[in-house]
Amino acid sequence: MQVRRWAAGGALVVGVIAALVWRVDHAPDAARAEPAVVAVSTAVATSLPRPPAPTVPAGAVAPYPELGEPGLAHDDPLTAYQKANVYPPTSRPLTAEHVDLLQPNARHESVRPTDADDGVEYLFTADRYFVFGDETLTITLDVQREGRPQPVAITQAFAAVSDHRLPDPPRTPLALRGAGPLTTRFAPAALGLKTQATIGLYVEFQYGDTRQRAHIDFGYTPAAGVPARFTGVFADHIENGSLVVRAGVAVAAAGRYVIDCNLYDASDRPVAWTRAKVALDAGTRDVALAFFGKVLADQHAQGPFHLGQLRGARFDPGHEPDLEQMPPFAGTFTTAPYPDGAFSDAAYDSPEKQRMIEFLTEQKERGVHQGPARNH
Repeated sequence: MQVRRWAAGGALVVGVIAALVWRVDHAPDAARAEPAVVAVSTAVATSLPRPPAPTVPAGAVAPYPELGEPGLAHDDPLTAYQKANVYPPTSRPLTAEHVDLLQPNARHESVRPTDADDGVEYLFTADRYFVFGDETLTITLDVQREGRPQPVAITQAFAAVSDHRLPDPPRTPLALRGAGPLTTRFAPAALGLKTQATIGLYVEFQYGDTRQRAHIDFGYTPAAGVPARFTGVFADHIENGSLVVRAGVAVAAAGRYVIDCNLYDASDRPVAWTRAKVALDAGTRDVALAFFGKVLADQHAQGPFHLGQLRGARFDPGHEPDLEQMPPFAGTFTTAPYPDGAFSDAAYDSPEKQRMIEFLTEQKERGVHQGPARNH
């Protein structure tokens, strides 16, 4: 039996929608598509925006709510663009509803009916998506009929490297056992991989005369394939009215990196998210994580702040997967006790933003169609 003949049980899709026309419900997700990596050969990452004095007043428009509002808005394109770009695309407000950012390694499988459509449902899942080095993954198969456990027999279960280029990808059996939900712990290191890979988990179970197959994937990075690690060395300061936290990174493989981080205030409330896209040389480097001032000012956030969910990856174009994952930072860092009012409430500005505003202003003055501009 070839691995590729199994039907996939789930997929992760990241959509990117232009802010000019449509409003995105989760603004940080849209920010993930922010453009090319900034190429630098030193330790310093993306810098805070440092444009000349904005030509559009900081308080000209109020930002759209981060999680959106239901219904069709009737803002003209110029107003919609201004409201969608009060904050920079790489530093946005963060709330408790942004589950994708607060739990970046969570899985999202759901209960599914069997192909027989006989009232039996199953959930085949694991405790996370990314696994590193000698870590183990907990795998669960839960089969029920009308809310009650359905006894099943496992006819086959295995893990295999998902690589269509390999005629016979490495694989190893899985031993799912238990009363009720069947579980097992799997150590991907048993596959002997030297580089990052996507690994498929496959199971076939039987009850009565019915057989059902299920499949999920996870990402594995062996210790030898980790491109960089966070050192646990941090520093913080205010720059141009924004909070900047510098994070130490021990880089094993030079290249282009993307590093994400969440920020919590003194009451442990999530208040901001940021992303740095940088090119890093090998060695001990320093990455600047910039939390935009207006994001913190609008949230009335007070320090000391602390970091959470610090994670990163190295771009590896031409390979599958094309991101080499860094182990997430297990600890945290607490900043100085910055008070409310310490951060600038000036709106984000850049030459690109001003060019777009000029273009939309000209269109508006010419009477170009100015109908509804966004949809929540």
